[in-house]
Amino acid sequence: MPARRLLIVFGGRSSEHEISLRSATEILKAIDHQQFTPVLLGIRRDGGWYTGPTDGSLEAVIESGEPVSDVRKLAPDLVFPVLHGPYGEDGTFQGLLEVLGLPYVGSGVLASALCMDKALLKHVLGTQSPAIPIVPWLEVDAHGLGTAGQRQEICDAIVEEIGFPCFVKPANQGSSVGISRVDEEAGLWRALTLAARYDDKLVVEKGIDAREIELAVLGNGDAHTLVSAPGEIGLPSGEWYDYENKYLKDAASLQIPAVLPDAVAQRLQDLALRAFRVAGCKGLARIDFLVDRATLQPYLNEINTMPGFTTISMYPKLIERAGVPYAELIGQLCELALTHHAARSKLSVTR
Repeated sequence: MPARRLLIVFGGRSSEHEISLRSATEILKAIDHQQFTPVLLGIRRDGGWYTGPTDGSLEAVIESGEPVSDVRKLAPDLVFPVLHGPYGEDGTFQGLLEVLGLPYVGSGVLASALCMDKALLKHVLGTQSPAIPIVPWLEVDAHGLGTAGQRQEICDAIVEEIGFPCFVKPANQGSSVGISRVDEEAGLWRALTLAARYDDKLVVEKGIDAREIELAVLGNGDAHTLVSAPGEIGLPSGEWYDYENKYLKDAASLQIPAVLPDAVAQRLQDLALRAFRVAGCKGLARIDFLVDRATLQPYLNEINTMPGFTTISMYPKLIERAGVPYAELIGQLCELALTHHAARSKLSVTR
């Protein structure tokens, strides 16, 4: 069977542009060329599309590649959208691929959009029976920050209902972009202003003394779906997993598997698979939990439908520990994409 043309899409318009380049670089290095012929599509920060040779840097493709006006001219058999954050992981690019009829790695339009929107995801998780546990939280409309009176009203609600410490986040971002930890009321305004630079919908969550636990899911939600053992993000005392600690300082240590009682680890795996299915995810996701240090009560924090694939990323490390090496992981994700696309193609769209 001839190698399939695998279109690797990277870059993008979001604040996670650089992270996408790192992820795509690692994927390109690991591809089995007997299975796949890589084709590149780099997206500039201004939204321009470019292609170029696979034997150079991805930065060069974006900076000086050949313009692309129609992705179909690249003749892909399937697409790996290695795009993090808005305009890539939020259902927008997935919608384009659906219209073009191209199979692609990862979740579809609805699941991608839902998991990107932290507020909507919390609403959905909270309606399950039994509810999937989440920390106490508030949704804030950034448009309500316009006057001093409105700002004070919002801050009063946060103080009364959430308290301190708390975390203020833009609802539609990833990689800890725009997130602040707030320890007293005086810091609320600055945190809300920062988050509002990235979204007009904000999330304020109660801060708890918690361990950062992540699990990787590989599959299409059926009985063959693989859920990894829990892994733990370790940080120096007083630190939290912000953008700087994730990507610049490399301050975090990864413990795989996390040291947890068997019953807690099993509950985390059950909750991760349940959340993956509730959200309608496909292919892959990293499910992030906060686990209370004292009680070991787990709270689902986020579902990442296109987690990082860098050399320090937790998702490929968790899956490798579960028995799927990096290169094989890429192949499995592509096969899952083709399987899901074939199943959807059989469904009639007309009566």
